[in-house]
Amino acid sequence: MYNSKKAVIFVGVLCSLCVFFFAARFVNFSAKPRGEERVFLVAHKGRLWWVGRSGKLVETAKAGDVLSKAYVSGLEIVNARLDENSLRLIEKLKPALDSPYVVEVLPKEKRVLLLKGVSVRFNEWEDLLRNLQALPEAIKRMEPKGEYFLSPQGLLYKLRGGDDEKR
Repeated sequence: MYNSKKAVIFVGVLCSLCVFFFAARFVNFSAKPRGEERVFLVAHKGRLWWVGRSGKLVETAKAGDVLSKAYVSGLEIVNARLDENSLRLIEKLKPALDSPYVVEVLPKEKRVLLLKGVSVRFNEWEDLLRNLQALPEAIKRMEPKGEYFLSPQGLLYKLRGGDDEKR
C-alpha cells in the first residue's frame, strides 16, 4: 500500500520546485537595473513612472510615491525616454514639483493642479516659479475645484465660465 519510492520522488519534485522558484526570484531581483537615481514622476500610459536624470523611465511608482512629489503629465515619451526639451523643462520646474501644494503639472496647457483640485493657469513658467511662496496663503482662500489665473505680478484671478457651462 505505502510506496516509499513514490513518496521520495514526490518530496524530491517538491523540493526541486521550491529551489527553482527561489532561484528565479533571486535572479529576477538581482537583474533589476541599479544606479539610476529616481528624480521625477511622470504620467505615461495610465501609470506613474520614476524618471532618472538622464530622462530614462526607471521604474513604475508605488502609491506612496505619489504623496511625496508632484508629477508631470502630457509629455511625449519615446523608447522609454523623455526628449531633451522636456527634461530641461522638468529640471527648471523642480521647485514647483517639490512644493507640497502642487499635485500635477501640465506643461502643454501651462497649468498646475493644486491641493483641493484647484487649477492655476499662467502665461510663463517664471510667473509660477516666482510666486510659489504665495501658494500657502492663497490656497486657503481658493475654492475647491476652482480655476484661477496667475498674473506675472503674482495676483490670482478666479476664472468664471458662462452660464451654460456645466461643472
